Amino acid sequence: MLEMTANTYLWDIENPNGYANAMGRYKFKRELAFVLAHVIGERLRILDVGGGSGRFAMPLAGLGHHVTVVDISQDALQLLHKRTPPRISTHCADFLVQNVEKPFDVVVGMESIQYFTSVTLETLFAKIHSVLRPGGRFIFTELNSQSWRHKLRNLRGGAVIQYNVAAPNDYERALRSAGFELLSVEGFVWMPCRATSNSRFVPLFESIERALHLNRWVGQSPWLLLAAQGPGERSVATDA
Repeated sequence: MLEMTANTYLWDIENPNGYANAMGRYKFKRELAFVLAHVIGERLRILDVGGGSGRFAMPLAGLGHHVTVVDISQDALQLLHKRTPPRISTHCADFLVQNVEKPFDVVVGMESIQYFTSVTLETLFAKIHSVLRPGGRFIFTELNSQSWRHKLRNLRGGAVIQYNVAAPNDYERALRSAGFELLSVEGFVWMPCRATSNSRFVPLFESIERALHLNRWVGQSPWLLLAAQGPGERSVATDA
């Protein structure tokens, strides 16, 4: 969402310095599976907050959903436009100030929520809640500030960028404060590899992660996958 060089958006599915590597493929597979497990219904209206160049918007649109992508990176959205995806609209703006045509059935925020550092999680989640239909769902990925890896990185002075992150219980409290009920939370990215690593050991670490059911150990998981739902009768299909 934020990291790019001149005319080059790094976090793209075809960029080897972004997601076109072993770690990128692993993360995308895990994240997309989690998203699809919680996007239930046909022809839903989905808002992709910080959706970049369409990593999730494209497969969701390919399933027949109508996706709106909001991102501050013009480079990312230009990449998305070049792919001429169907049923996708875009806004180059900050989600906190952009007025989008609501309501939506689902909001996704994959690896983007952490960058909204100007507000509390409660305020951000309340904004997301305000654009959803009754019973709408919010699906997102976040760093875990409680994990040993996050704490070790901070001790080593590695946290150059400030992220809006918290512990699992704090995410749940913030969601409840905004009117959501937590549906599911899973852990992932346990392997000791950089985010852009192309190590041949990534599949091995993934197998170990799966065999040990580390997705259930959310307290120490470096990354978290979360799904929440607002009150009311949830819409499962629209004519949008």
